[in-house]
Amino acid sequence: MAFLAPLFLIGLGALAVPVIIHMIQRERKEVVEFPSLMFVRKIPFHSFRRQRIRHWFLLLLRCLAFILLIAAFARPFFQAPSVAAVTSGAREVVILLDRSYSMAYADRWDRARAAAADVVDGLGADDRATLIFFDSGAQVGPRSMSDRGSLRALVDAAELGAGTTRYGPALKLAEGIFEDSSLPRLEAVLISDFQQSGFESASGIRFPEGTVVTPIAVGDEARANVSVAGVLFQREYFSGRERVAVSARVTNRGGEPVAGLDVTLELDGRELEALVTDLPANGASTVDFAAVTLDDASMTGAVRIEGDTLPTDDVFHFVITPGQVVHVLLVGHERADAEAGLYLERSLGIGSSPSFDVATTTIGNFDASDLAGRQVVILNDTPPPSGAALAALQGFVEGGGGLLVVSGERSAWTSDAGLLPGTIGSPLDRAGRGGAIGFVDYSHPVFELFGAPRSGDVTTARFFRYRPLDPAESSVVLARYDDGNPVLAERRVGSGTVLLWASTLDSFWNDLALKPVYLPFVHRVVQHLAGYVPPTPWYYAGQVLDLAGQPGLAAVTTDAAELVGVSPSGQRVPVTEGERAGFLALDEQGLYEIHDATAPGDSLLTLAVNVDLQESDLTTVDPEELASAVTGRAGGEREAADAPARTFSPEDLERRQGIWWYLLVVAFCLLVGETVVSNRLSRRALEVD
Repeated sequence: MAFLAPLFLIGLGALAVPVIIHMIQRERKEVVEFPSLMFVRKIPFHSFRRQRIRHWFLLLLRCLAFILLIAAFARPFFQAPSVAAVTSGAREVVILLDRSYSMAYADRWDRARAAAADVVDGLGADDRATLIFFDSGAQVGPRSMSDRGSLRALVDAAELGAGTTRYGPALKLAEGIFEDSSLPRLEAVLISDFQQSGFESASGIRFPEGTVVTPIAVGDEARANVSVAGVLFQREYFSGRERVAVSARVTNRGGEPVAGLDVTLELDGRELEALVTDLPANGASTVDFAAVTLDDASMTGAVRIEGDTLPTDDVFHFVITPGQVVHVLLVGHERADAEAGLYLERSLGIGSSPSFDVATTTIGNFDASDLAGRQVVILNDTPPPSGAALAALQGFVEGGGGLLVVSGERSAWTSDAGLLPGTIGSPLDRAGRGGAIGFVDYSHPVFELFGAPRSGDVTTARFFRYRPLDPAESSVVLARYDDGNPVLAERRVGSGTVLLWASTLDSFWNDLALKPVYLPFVHRVVQHLAGYVPPTPWYYAGQVLDLAGQPGLAAVTTDAAELVGVSPSGQRVPVTEGERAGFLALDEQGLYEIHDATAPGDSLLTLAVNVDLQESDLTTVDPEELASAVTGRAGGEREAADAPARTFSPEDLERRQGIWWYLLVVAFCLLVGETVVSNRLSRRALEVD
């Protein structure tokens, strides 16, 4: 027997305490006073008597309780193999099978499953095994199984995934299984093509001492692979209809050029156009398809290339959502120069994601009919509309529309019907070099784009004239000049938003229109006022999507709705949590559909899911390097029968045996018995006296 904390044995010196207590115990004597002896001189009387232990059993109980308590704190354990191991020679085997989509290359997956089956067939009668399938995540089957038939069935039913290679999650699960095992021999069999991209995920994982890692590589040196890397959309608004042109990026990761590669564009399951392209060695090419006119509903699409040895990345799915056009009404002044609105019109005409449909009018001709179909109104250096036009504008904003008021020379607002974020003052001149923007709220959607380094600086513009603004209590100042006056303020009116720019948006009062940030700034302002949220044309396998707030779902997430996701393989996944949409794990490649199970019909939302092209890089890592990373030594491709027996550390042995717990229980029982015995002896002594 050994002790994990032998210094606690110093406490055995406390055994002297009960011995001393027993040695100094004296008999109690009752003193009787005699009055007749009160005048007799007191003479000291000394009596000497050898002390002896009278209650040996009580002393032994107390000493033994002290010994057990001290031994429990010293954490004893047995080092004999018969105690440390449960079954001599038995193995705890963990089979880690890579199911990432790179395993679809040539015949890798078939070879991997055959290797896993061979490991299962080689298990001994006392061995136990666990199967772990992994890609970007890990899925573990029943732990420590001894039924080889059930293990073979799991291997035969395994399917390839759409995720990338990440060794970390699977190795972490195996580490936990080994730590909980009581078998003397531990072995991990890692079957993979050993993608280098997943190596870093294995850092920080260390198997118990004595674990044997057997890597089985099913890859080869061939790395040629052609894939569709992604697509780009170029939108335009023509003759009242939205058109989109799709461009596909195709990459070649092989050392040989590829000539005459067929690239096909599909929309709603129909082949629309087929082109041919050439790819240089280790290079890429862009394929531009002709523009198509969008319908009123979303369209699903895919770009495909000829199948090669890794077919998974030969297709790229996407969803084209129509209506990516913000309809803007630009209102100017009758007496303004022709160039007054030129910068705004030109900047909005350049937009593509989204496009901007700009209609123009003057403040004198503005009426309620001009607001039909518009999302944003820009009053560019004009006084407020009057009468019915002002009431219509107020109703437009309260109903969810956006209003931008550009306060220049002619924007003298005497009555705003509660629209403006504050009160506009008379123009203020800044002599010399002019003023600058001194404060910007980069957390706001309008300025969020410029918060990153080298993304544009709105504070470089010089302002030579502007209108001071006294902001209302309900408004928020988004930017200020260097003298503290607001330059951009926001106010919510009903469901809509009003922004006030306290200068011009041309080159008359400032030089912002001449800066590179002008175009993205104007786009962000109009997008924010329109409540524009860019759609997500595709996602990647392995993502978990929060469906709350997704377009098309907010109106149906009621008590009666029951949202169900349908995966590309046809599996149904409930995604409603209470009264709101829940989360959907995107584990497969292809098109997901969201349906309301209580209202059969067309899908409410379609999601395109693609594989992460990081996995398309077939560069490998040395299997022995990965084995040494988790064991601290080089792995070996040897049979498990030749592996050394497992060596348990003292901490591991003590933790598994837990002797200290039993010692505490016995010590407690002894202390209870000591209390009972001492009470009886005390009562008996009183009865004798």
